[in-house]
Amino acid sequence: MKNIAYIFVSLLLATACNSYNHEDYIAGFKHNVDAAIENDEISSFDSVIIAKYGYQTYDSLRKERIATDRFYIDNYSWYQLGKNLILTPCQAKHEANKYGFKRPYYYLEFLKCDSVQNPEKKKIIEAVRQRLFEKHGSDSVVIYGSSVKQLFAAVQRYERSKYYHFIKVDFEKVKNASPKQQKAAAQMMQTALNRLKEKVEVKNRRYYLTISSGEEIGISESLFVIGKNIYRKMNEHLDESQATNTKFVKSTTLFSKENAYKIPDWESAWKMYEYYGKE
Repeated sequence: MKNIAYIFVSLLLATACNSYNHEDYIAGFKHNVDAAIENDEISSFDSVIIAKYGYQTYDSLRKERIATDRFYIDNYSWYQLGKNLILTPCQAKHEANKYGFKRPYYYLEFLKCDSVQNPEKKKIIEAVRQRLFEKHGSDSVVIYGSSVKQLFAAVQRYERSKYYHFIKVDFEKVKNASPKQQKAAAQMMQTALNRLKEKVEVKNRRYYLTISSGEEIGISESLFVIGKNIYRKMNEHLDESQATNTKFVKSTTLFSKENAYKIPDWESAWKMYEYYGKE
């Protein structure tokens, strides 16, 4: 799915993976993953993309691809790692930290790396396989191939749900990003608020959240705060109206689960962040 999948060369990783010195091989592993991204090479398929989508040069495509991959790595979360390992975010973080990894993305790539051959890693992979079998039935689960990558592809296939991917938007950073990244950030914010909307109940003509943190639905706390403040402001408006116009409050149609948030552009997303993004 990510470009990294196409440029990840096991030969680069071999020297980093086959060692029991955790600090050395983790540092080497991360270096090789990052180097594989930076050393992207052109292909015939890339030539088609350049011609079809109007890139001026291969270098412009390459820079955008690297930026996209780095954005994904920086925003890959313990929640997302937990989904891939069929664990809670806290359990996933504990597993990765126990093995010496402080960043969740690199730990998942480490597990996918077929060059890694040691008993401890084998136990971790088998535990993921068993959790997948137990949850979905060993007779029902089909894994297309014997590699670890295929195992994780099966996990995503069987575990995919509306909350599979974690959503985080660094508004202060994205405001200086490219228009394409800003558009993607606005879309992510829209998706996050619609996830949160599913966890809102209406009682006594007021809105109530049924969750207490963004992690419960795979969104960052900053996005959770925005959503929480939207409903808080709505309730404040209803409280004020109650005192002066009770009839209006009683006749007002509160939200419908069918009415989704629509954030058309980055400017709209930024305005919502500025107004609702503070505790």
